[in-house]
Parts: sequence; structure tokens; C-alpha cells
Amino acid sequence: MEGKKNFFKGIGVFFIVVMILVGCQKAAGNDTERVENAEAGLVFQISKDYLDQGTIMVEGPYEDFNGNDLISVVWYYTPITDKLLEEAQGISSENLTMEVMEKLYEQLRTHSKYLMNITLIEEQKYKKAIEEGIEQKELTYGDNSEVLGTNDGYVYLVSIPENDTTGMEKEEKKLYEECFAHMQSVKETLTFMKKTDKAKFPEQMPAFSAKDLAGNTITESIFGEKDLTVVNVWGTFCNPCVEEMPELGEWAKEMPENVQMVGLIIDINGDEDTEHRDLAVMIAERAGAEFTQIIANADFDELLRWVTGVPTTFFVDKEGNIVGEPIVGANVKGYKEFVEDYIGGK
Repeated sequence: MEGKKNFFKGIGVFFIVVMILVGCQKAAGNDTERVENAEAGLVFQISKDYLDQGTIMVEGPYEDFNGNDLISVVWYYTPITDKLLEEAQGISSENLTMEVMEKLYEQLRTHSKYLMNITLIEEQKYKKAIEEGIEQKELTYGDNSEVLGTNDGYVYLVSIPENDTTGMEKEEKKLYEECFAHMQSVKETLTFMKKTDKAKFPEQMPAFSAKDLAGNTITESIFGEKDLTVVNVWGTFCNPCVEEMPELGEWAKEMPENVQMVGLIIDINGDEDTEHRDLAVMIAERAGAEFTQIIANADFDELLRWVTGVPTTFFVDKEGNIVGEPIVGANVKGYKEFVEDYIGGK
């Protein structure tokens, strides 16, 4: 996997969305381009001046931490972020301490900002939440959210968050403010189209033969050892992953006899990548995460293309079937609730 792609996955909450990464390099002109996202049922009109600067569209939408689909427009200042990512890839495992990682994440967040968020909530779910007194801002990302409309059984909430520009130099701040102002124009052009079904996460684990951090060969037969396996997909670059690891390690020791925890590490690139392997060993040891940590290889490629952010945690029964829905983001409470419900219902 490419280092840049992996490092961005590690920012956790911040990039677990469908992203239109807008690197605005000049003021928007009058010409616009139609941008469609059929799975979200949305049509954007965005200035060609911005799109011509290398806008990246990432397929989705993906679930937020409330279980709702989310699509976002994101400011991404490449002159600084690309440099930060290159520097991160050159840091040795000995020097890539938690303090260094946290500093890098904070710098990336300074130069990467949400410009617009659109949350899709099922109509009945939205109606029930409002009747229960849940404020609209709690259902979406941003205090200034408003209802865009309804489409195919979903209520669409749109918000343009006010962002802190602290840490931006004069030129970046100017460009950011141009992009931010353009979001009002984009919001006014948002229209609906027929919403297609979202592609589903695989229903079964692939056959595989891979090494764990101890050098043992692990195959898909590991799932047959317990009624339920909690699979935590993570990377050494991912601050939220590392932060939840001690809690996972403690939970793994307390699990019922018929449940087990397995880690799946996505950023160790083969046997020669000793730097990331040693870093993963250090993270696991410091966290007391003594459960099996599998090093993902090509056998997992088809599965991992559905993993849009880390940590992602999903659940596998003893036949290798993926049960329930994957949980994207650090949410140990959510993992535990699923396990309790699943085991309690057997």
C-alpha cells in the first residue's frame, strides 16, 4: 500500500468520509463542473478552477460514528501536507515515538479541514431522534447544520463548519478562505439524483496464509477456534489505533472462553520491512496487547479495499462469516456491545 494513502487513513475520525479533496490554488471562476455521487444520491456544482487543480474524489459514502452515511468536501493544502507525509515516511522506527506521531497528526489537521459535510439519515431514524429531543447538531458534523431535503427515504443534513486557521501562513489562509467562501455557492447548487445501493462489506473472510508479529504462520483456520473473533484492523501510523490498543489488550484478557481478539496490521510491507514490524511490536508490547497480531499480505487485498479508515473493527464467526456491521473508528464500547449482544443471542 502506498505510504501516503496509509498515513491519511491513520488520522481516524478526520478522514473516515467520502472526500472531495480540494487543493484550491487560485480564485474560483464562473465556470462550474457537475460532480455526481450516485451512492449518496447527490449532485455538486463545483468551480472548474478548483477541480483543475487536482481534486480527488474517493468512492463512498461511508458510515460516521452514529451509523449514518457521510460525504464531505475537505480542504487539503498540498504544499505542506505532502511534505509532512514525505517526512513521516522517512522517520525510522526508533525515532517515530508517540510524541513525534502526535505532532505530525496535529500538523496535518492544521492544513486539512472539513469545508462541507452532508449527513444522510433514514427518515424514520431522524424523526424518532427529533421526537426524543436530540438536537440536530448532535446528528451531524457542525453546529450550523440545516436540512437540505429528503431523497429516497433519507433526510440530508448539510453543514459548513467554521474552522480555526491558526497555524496557516498568509498565502494558505487566503486560499483557504477562498475555498471556504466557495462552499456557499456549492451548497446552493446541491441537488438530488436517484440513490444507488451502497456496496456492501464482504460477507466472508478470505483464505489466507500470513505471519504474525512472532513469526508464526496464521491461516483462516484461526476463526474456527472460537465462536466469535473480533478483528481489529490497524496501522502503526494511526494515532487512534495506538491509543485504543491498551484497552483492547485488557479486554482480550477478559473475554469469554468462546471469544477472541485478533489484530490485522496493514502497513508492514513484506518481510524486509523491519522498521514497521519493529514499531508494531513495540506498540503491542507497550499496550499489553498480547493477542495475535497478523501482518496483512496480498491475501487480504480484496478485503482491505473495503476498509476506508482505521481502526476498523469487524466480527467473524467460527465458519469465517463476517457478522454484523464493521465499526469504523476507535469505539471499544461499541465492540463490546456487539459481542455481548451476539453471544447473548446464541
